[in-house]
Amino acid sequence: MLMLKEMEYVYAVYEEQSFSKAARKLYLSQPALSAAVRRAEAEIHTPIFDRSTNPIRLTAAGTYYIDAVKRILDIRQEMESYFDALAGECQGSVRVGAASFFCAHVLPDIAEEFQRQYPAWRASLLEVNAPDLYPCLQSGTIDLSLSVEAADPHLFHSTVWHEEQILLAVPAAFSVNRGLEEFQLTAAQVREGVHLQENFPVVDLSRFAQEPFLLLKQGNDLNQRAYKLCRNAGFRPKIVLELDQLLTACCIARDGKGCTFLRDGMARFLEDGGRLIYYKLGDPAAHRPVMLAWRKSAELSRPAKALLEFLTGTQSQAQKDRF
Repeated sequence: MLMLKEMEYVYAVYEEQSFSKAARKLYLSQPALSAAVRRAEAEIHTPIFDRSTNPIRLTAAGTYYIDAVKRILDIRQEMESYFDALAGECQGSVRVGAASFFCAHVLPDIAEEFQRQYPAWRASLLEVNAPDLYPCLQSGTIDLSLSVEAADPHLFHSTVWHEEQILLAVPAAFSVNRGLEEFQLTAAQVREGVHLQENFPVVDLSRFAQEPFLLLKQGNDLNQRAYKLCRNAGFRPKIVLELDQLLTACCIARDGKGCTFLRDGMARFLEDGGRLIYYKLGDPAAHRPVMLAWRKSAELSRPAKALLEFLTGTQSQAQKDRF
């Protein structure tokens, strides 16, 4: 008789492509895990893994076995949700991971509307730094992620959820602003979407080559884009500070310490007191997709599927339009 626990052990080896890694993940000894997999193979009278390769691979029978296990685990999760509901508990929850900007300004309204339409399900938000987001998604800590970082297509499904524009924010007191009035935007105009009009003029970024810049630290997508934007404009930025958070960079720019690149959504929520001037950039690198991603290695739960459909449908368009 095929045992569910052994199926889970086999599935862990499949996910990790290694007996030793799977054993650590399951908090088992490697001999105990190997014995469990051998019992599963004995039950079906054929090997599940080709152990002659590194990393190990599934046999033809193993591919069928894993596909069947996925369906069985999905059914189990659906049963758990159903019986939780019968017991009067919440049918389930879905966890969304994103950077602080999305968790603070974008996702709360979406989660509230989702729960209004699906009162038995709960959408919870987890603020995650960019480098940790996809590892959290792969480990199952979160079900869906919202990020400007590209997702590994071998591990994740992803779709473009929104496209944002990168603007240049310059302290209003900087003398470089003189003579550039036709290119300038206020925060109020950014909130109104004036910069999205096709005929609104783009500034020549090289005009700011001698100005001090505040950038995010290396490893952040906006750091890479900033260098690319400046390189395409023919100069290397003079960096005075590198920071972890975009909001911090914007606040320091507001205090007159340097120019910075920021997402247009940030300009809509940042209170700058008129101390920043915003410029639209014409470089294609100033257009950045916001990606919605989920794991390939596990079927989404019913609440997660519902939220995914909610996010990709017209129901969340009003929230997306806000930023």
